[in-house]
Amino acid sequence: MTIRIRLPLSRARMATIATVALLLGIAPGCGKHEPKAPKDKYATLTAVQVYDVAMNRMHKKSYATARETLQKVLGRSDATPDLIAKVHIALADAYFYDGGILNLAEAQSRYTNFLTFYPNHERADYAQYQLGLCYLKQTANPDRDQDETRKALAELTKVKTNYPNSEYLGPADAKADEARELLAEHEFRIGYFYFRRHSYAGAIQRFREVLNKYPNYSRKDHLYLRLGESLLGTSKDDEGRLYLQKLVAEFPKSRYVGEARSALKQPPVPAQAPQPATPPPGGGL
Repeated sequence: MTIRIRLPLSRARMATIATVALLLGIAPGCGKHEPKAPKDKYATLTAVQVYDVAMNRMHKKSYATARETLQKVLGRSDATPDLIAKVHIALADAYFYDGGILNLAEAQSRYTNFLTFYPNHERADYAQYQLGLCYLKQTANPDRDQDETRKALAELTKVKTNYPNSEYLGPADAKADEARELLAEHEFRIGYFYFRRHSYAGAIQRFREVLNKYPNYSRKDHLYLRLGESLLGTSKDDEGRLYLQKLVAEFPKSRYVGEARSALKQPPVPAQAPQPATPPPGGGL
């Protein structure tokens, strides 16, 4: 039997083998094909056509994929300045209509940026209106702080101030009224808090503020009743009766008419020393 002994390869021979392997494409790691970069499926489309694809996805409420497609338009060399502006407003819309606190915050930022960089664009009035809606959608209930409501009102009123011929004038006014109603209800509830604790001075101050700032407040009948009673409680009998009479005359079917009539029959209350207003809980409801 012949025994063959395999001697270790010399360095020179190993180098030769490695070179041949590279030439043949069989070097370590070369047997597997490198993954190919995915083809750009929009490569044959113009920037306008890609934008149209994105808007079609927006129409189908596929907001996440619409945003991805819109981003591709921004990187195209054939995208005109006007198209880029449309893409920015569409991106803001895609976040706004997708909903959720984070998306609303992103939409709010994008509408603000659009107004900063395109103040004279034909859709600037729309961006202004949408910015107001972003704040309005983040408002708290009337018992809580109304900072977002105040911001919403400020942005919505800018539609009339900055764009007096805008087609969004009517919708902006309607939404501004919603913000005013929230603010009025907030003030009324603080006043009612004082009223229930017989801190009539504080109640009167808040009730008057509602009347002066928000004349279209929807619960004016209740406001008249509590303001009238508060005035009677501070011996301002004539003025108090005036508001109770306004309630009976202007809101004859109100649930508070009976209370108003009963209060009108009561004798005047003797003057009392003014009581310090107790702050409402939670820093002002």
